[in-house]
Amino acid sequence: MSLSCPKTLKSIQTPLILTTLLLLVMAVFLTGTVGKLIAPLTKHNQTYLDTSITDTVHLMIPVGVAKAAADAIEGSTINIEAGAVFAKAGMNIEAGDTMQPMLDYINIAWRLLLISLIYLVTAKSILAGSGAIALPLLVVALCALLANSLIALFLYREHAIRQVLQRIGSLFLLCSLLFLLIIPLTVTGAAYLARHTTDPLREDVRTSFDKIGTVFSLDKFHEAEDLKDKAIALKDKIVELGKYAKDSISDVAIAVCKLVAVKLLNGIVFPLASFAFLVWLVRGCLIPVLGLGNRPTLSYPRESKAVTSD
Repeated sequence: MSLSCPKTLKSIQTPLILTTLLLLVMAVFLTGTVGKLIAPLTKHNQTYLDTSITDTVHLMIPVGVAKAAADAIEGSTINIEAGAVFAKAGMNIEAGDTMQPMLDYINIAWRLLLISLIYLVTAKSILAGSGAIALPLLVVALCALLANSLIALFLYREHAIRQVLQRIGSLFLLCSLLFLLIIPLTVTGAAYLARHTTDPLREDVRTSFDKIGTVFSLDKFHEAEDLKDKAIALKDKIVELGKYAKDSISDVAIAVCKLVAVKLLNGIVFPLASFAFLVWLVRGCLIPVLGLGNRPTLSYPRESKAVTSD
């Protein structure tokens, strides 16, 4: 008899809590309160993503100029008279071959920036609809957990129906928290880490690539109207870039390496670290509190029959 009262309270406690949560979520869903509650977080994330997109596009301009010049130069040839040694001979040298390492670095930077821009736009799109996706999932999760807690009054824990309801509730709850909290906080965590680690490098990278874009600029080639003038302008640019590639290949390599480091940390390492920590926090703290783990939060000893001997 001493255990009957705690067992009764335990049996009705979970359904009452889940019913209250379900009603609260429905009220929040109908009134749009969740958007107001997470508005500061959403604004902070959108500002960070907009700044990152703007910075990436800014970097793509000089890299795009350099890539356009590289594509024009890569298929060009320079005719060099052999002079006294080869008086009547001529040599056709592929201009791109003389600057191949430089062109490879530029192609790496262009592809990396394009991938980074796709990632940022995708993240911004997901964040824009995270609240609308999370709330219906949360309603389904609470309904499944509530049904499981009510059926627990009649069926034992290992029953197939209870197992199915518990798995549905756990899965939908994790999915709802993924869109409602984990993904937004992942962006916030990545922004915090980036602000204190990679932001000082971004200005150096921008300055370096602005200089590269200026050197690779084909303004004189585009301004020339006559075909012969265009050919002369292109030849002069090839000679200029050949000298630049010889003297500044290390600077370009360092700039590309810094760009790779910044994008790798901001786009992969920091988001994955924040995401893994938040998932661990949810699974390690929230799920056991709601009794969704492999073992119940509280367990009661089974009554044992006393064995007496005459």
